[in-house]
Amino acid sequence: MYGEWNDPKEDLDAVVLAGDRDAYKPVCEENKALLEIEGVPVICRVIAALQRCRYVTRIFVVGPKARIGQALERAESVAKGPKEIILLEQGHSLLENGWNAFLETLSPGKTDGKPLPEEALRVRYEGRVALFLAADMPLLTHYELEEFIEGCDMRRYDYVAGTTPEEALKPYYPQRGRPGIRMAYFHFKDSKERQNNLHMIRVFRVVNTRYAELMYRFRHQRRWQNILLLFRESLRLPELTPGMLFRFCLLHACRFLGRTPWIPLNRLWRGFLDKGRLEEDIGALLQTRFAMATTTYGGAAMDVDDKEQFSAIGSQFSRWCAFQEELHRRREEQRGASVNGKYSG
Repeated sequence: MYGEWNDPKEDLDAVVLAGDRDAYKPVCEENKALLEIEGVPVICRVIAALQRCRYVTRIFVVGPKARIGQALERAESVAKGPKEIILLEQGHSLLENGWNAFLETLSPGKTDGKPLPEEALRVRYEGRVALFLAADMPLLTHYELEEFIEGCDMRRYDYVAGTTPEEALKPYYPQRGRPGIRMAYFHFKDSKERQNNLHMIRVFRVVNTRYAELMYRFRHQRRWQNILLLFRESLRLPELTPGMLFRFCLLHACRFLGRTPWIPLNRLWRGFLDKGRLEEDIGALLQTRFAMATTTYGGAAMDVDDKEQFSAIGSQFSRWCAFQEELHRRREEQRGASVNGKYSG
């Protein structure tokens, strides 16, 4: 069915997207990956998590190459690890950066020093999977990465996007006079979830990159103008059906109603928003087999979107890191007790 196959749990390249061109929105007039929290550039903490993730083999970083190299040198003790880090100069857009970085992961993809044509690459590497992630997640941990990778069924799907449920993000809300971040969610029939910044993709099997570009360009959907622009541009997609259009409008209506006194109406409308059906819609628009995988630590959803979020993460960084570590420790103890109980029984 596919060309060269790689099992993500045995051979997985990670692509860190740190570019700052095209539709990129800086924070504090700076590339978000290069902002510092407790004296360490954010991107170095992302790379540190990848270094500790047992499934990742190599780390490709695409962005302003010289500046990222300088950041890694300044925080070498944080980002240092056994895995090779390959820095790549950015192109003009997110999709171009992701595509070029993926081609670099195909190390034998050249003949006599010349790149193979795309069709030859597609035949040879159609089954190859890579992990794509944002560079502005200071709270990302290796155990959340592993949770995501273990939740990606890449035999059934070609694109798996990460989400995080509301329950996992409540500890990061403002509380008892402490600053925090209150998230916006997609309201499904059985859950409220926020898309996080982890993506497992079999790149050659994603056909309609136009829709992916639209989703990135209008990704800040707390802004109504972005929702309207995405709606307008989506109408031009030949894959769009009336059912998809209905669910798109209902999804955003429920997001609005969830922040108003009309919560009973929101609960009623959510009954029409089956998560599996929406996964099928996105798959049809991307022309690929699409699914979502849930992570439950919160760090992958806590990106630096604006100055207020950067300030909140900076002021609460140590406390939130300690919370994640304690959560992971408890889960490991529970897992160990469950295994011991199974064998003793």
